[in-house]
Amino acid sequence: MNWYYFDCLCFTVTFIHLIECCHHLWRLKSSLHWLKHRELEESTETLTNCIHLLVPVYNEATVIEASVKYFTQFTSYAELHLYYISTQKEGENGATIQALQALTQQYDFTWLHYPYIDGKKADQLNWAIHWILDNEPIGGNQRTYFGIYDVDSRPEPHVIRAMLHAEDSIYQQPAIYLENFRRIGTFQRVGAFLQTKWELGRNVAVLRENYHRHQQKRPIVSLPPCTGHGLFLRSDLLQNDALFNTETPVENAPFNTKTLTEDLELGYRLAFNRIPITLLPIVDICGYAPTPTDTIPQTSRWFSGEVNLYRYYYPRNAFFTWLVIKRYYLTFKWAFGAPLLTVALAMLIIHYPITVLLALLSVLLYMYIPIKWLCRFPLWTRYLGDKPNVTILVLAGIVRPLFNSLGPLTYLLTAPLQTLKGKSPVFMKTPKN
Repeated sequence: MNWYYFDCLCFTVTFIHLIECCHHLWRLKSSLHWLKHRELEESTETLTNCIHLLVPVYNEATVIEASVKYFTQFTSYAELHLYYISTQKEGENGATIQALQALTQQYDFTWLHYPYIDGKKADQLNWAIHWILDNEPIGGNQRTYFGIYDVDSRPEPHVIRAMLHAEDSIYQQPAIYLENFRRIGTFQRVGAFLQTKWELGRNVAVLRENYHRHQQKRPIVSLPPCTGHGLFLRSDLLQNDALFNTETPVENAPFNTKTLTEDLELGYRLAFNRIPITLLPIVDICGYAPTPTDTIPQTSRWFSGEVNLYRYYYPRNAFFTWLVIKRYYLTFKWAFGAPLLTVALAMLIIHYPITVLLALLSVLLYMYIPIKWLCRFPLWTRYLGDKPNVTILVLAGIVRPLFNSLGPLTYLLTAPLQTLKGKSPVFMKTPKN
């Protein structure tokens, strides 16, 4: 058998991967430099904004108290109002509801209860936002923001001061997935680092570039990500019918309830309406899936939303078509990139043993250097505990890229069966620890 063309293909796949690794490293270094040299000047101007912080919860009884203790430090600002939103999915006397009832006696926050048993996080948020608009005094649309966090979010305190002086329409914090680093195993720690690497090396880089292009009145070159925590929306945006006509039960609701990834869909919708997302140089430290068995359904759910989002950002012209194609290239790599690269490297090593150096170079660029940089970065070292051993992490996580393909592949294998049965895929909520 003539292996020449197959070997050429394997070399092509490998070199594309190595080039992308170098590009990703450059972006990661740029993002870390941007965070390290950020300017957090304390403004002496009068506080002008009102902030409503929303934390939707569901089956969070074991971690709710730690969250409330952290977020109530911000209620010392008279302009900030904190809300925890439970759901009727847990019933009237669920464990989270009982915990919130007890905590309202000790801490300064408002407990809201979404009164329906159906719906998702997006429904809880849409309902809570409109409840606040209907029941709380709003000091003018231009100065009111809704901030959204998850129960495991630990945003840097600087963010509140920054948002009390904010002016732009939408703000996003970078997500750092290391809050529970000391409470998860070595294999999951590698996953947390790789997720953080992706956030800083891709998402942060794209948001920064898109914002600068918007200021220069130039078209964006990538669809922007939007994360459903560390997110701030100015309330007057809700009056934009073109932007927020999402066919939800609540009029002019910011989040689309027809998709499992309402945050991604919002980011793409903003891009198609040419509304930039302002990136804050203040991070939101959040948790990672506690166990490998929690990671697979979580990434399967994320992937399902990404695959089905074509329904919501169906391209309207050739330029947006190009952006969507670029996004689907990333989606394809998510599912098939690691398996294809593994096969390519294995075949090259069998045919040309010297190419084991390419495999080692891949590990160096994709895992060792990024994890080493992230371990040493001062903003989150207190969450890491004792200095992690980078070599052990890399050796323990050598198959982590392959493992990260299991969630997407699980969805691709099970979704057709669910469709034939006339059912929608059901995903379990990722537990917090």
